Amino acid sequence: MNKKIIFSLLILIALCVCGTVVIIAGFFIISPIAPVITSTPTEEERIPPMPDSAGQPVTPMKTPDVPSHTLADANNIPIDLSIQMDGIQEQVISIRGLNAKGPVVRDLLSSSELQQKVKTDFFKDYSAEDARDDSLFLTTLGMIPEGFDLLDLYVRLYSEQIAGYYDSDTKEMYVVGDSDFGGIERMTYAHEYTHTLQDQNYDLKNGLKLDDEYCRTNNEYCSAVTALLEGDATFTEQAWMQKSASEQDRKEMEAFYVTYSSPVFDSSPDYIQSDLLFPYLKGLEFVYSLNDRGGYALVDQAFQNPPVTTEQILHPDKYPSEKALPVELPDLSSVLPSGWVEIKNMELGEWYTYLILSKGQDASYQLLDSIARKAAAGWGGDRYALYRESQTGKAIFLLRTRWDTQNDADEFWLAIKQYGEERWGIPAQSEGKKLNWTDVKEGQVLIRQIGQETIWLITPNSDTQTAILATLPQPN
Repeated sequence: MNKKIIFSLLILIALCVCGTVVIIAGFFIISPIAPVITSTPTEEERIPPMPDSAGQPVTPMKTPDVPSHTLADANNIPIDLSIQMDGIQEQVISIRGLNAKGPVVRDLLSSSELQQKVKTDFFKDYSAEDARDDSLFLTTLGMIPEGFDLLDLYVRLYSEQIAGYYDSDTKEMYVVGDSDFGGIERMTYAHEYTHTLQDQNYDLKNGLKLDDEYCRTNNEYCSAVTALLEGDATFTEQAWMQKSASEQDRKEMEAFYVTYSSPVFDSSPDYIQSDLLFPYLKGLEFVYSLNDRGGYALVDQAFQNPPVTTEQILHPDKYPSEKALPVELPDLSSVLPSGWVEIKNMELGEWYTYLILSKGQDASYQLLDSIARKAAAGWGGDRYALYRESQTGKAIFLLRTRWDTQNDADEFWLAIKQYGEERWGIPAQSEGKKLNWTDVKEGQVLIRQIGQETIWLITPNSDTQTAILATLPQPN
């Protein structure tokens, strides 16, 4: 999926009408958080500058005093609307403390124009094969039903939801609106303009590495950085609503909320709904934590030394010191028959570990949210690989996870044991901390704990399972 386009979605508006503060945000979906009310921390409450990768303190970036009117209007923007946009731009610059450093084209799109862009532009780098591989991964892990058309859902979801977006490749920013530039559009503009400032000051593609190819193999990092971007833009947008939105803006937002509906989002699988919320809900909490301790200066430091895992986003106290523990997987090509192709090899992360336990496509094996969160919270590091057999489309899934402590490993064991028994029934073999299900829909499923590590292996048959297990660390 294209990582360079950052969206604002209409569902965000309906999710929150919090007193005088209404939230809308970008790249997928957001949920309500309390209004921005932060006190200036004392010197003792401020945390010291975070070190960069070389261990040197990072000096908060100072924005130069440059002209802010650097947006180039498209031909169809009338002068009065351009003046409104300039005003919001100045307000956002004042709130965020970052100045514009280059031009960006801004324009309005109708709903029909947006729908066409979704079909022709947004998914041009997300092929049918990409969607097939993602569907196989999600089906194997019980997140979506077999045969689910993932690409079709994304196209319909984006067509329903996008309120605006910024493209860091073309430096274009769009707001979607069929009538006028009202409260919804003005707030969308404040959010998306924050993304242009992020790009111009920190370079989303080359500086923060939000590039399609990089994110294909560094998904945990890109998920964490996206949460930082959206948390910052949403935090700034809230401040704009509190400080600069008019009473008319608020009335229009409330009126929109009364009639709003989102049938595509509402009918999406549980995991998709939660996952699309992640950058906004958890990213905003992450930025709140930074701002509470050090204001925007600390948020700016995070852009220079970005979070690297979803664990750091979910637990801001673990940022920036706690990195993922290294985990390696064997190359299975030597033990697999011909025809098997590796299609994924990356980190699962704490967030997706939680989603698997709590947001499966069948409610019968969804663990209680509190159990799933606690079980995933001790995540230390992992690596997974997914293989597909070319002719049959069958899957092999191998996940190796390291946990922070033995207690964390034991907590996860109890949760994954419950998950397995609710999904596949009583295991055919149960010996100590080793469970094996045979002749299930997926073929063979093995879950095993060895000290502070967990192995989860799904194979089409017992011979393949045996061959793969021989390449893995054996219990003492």
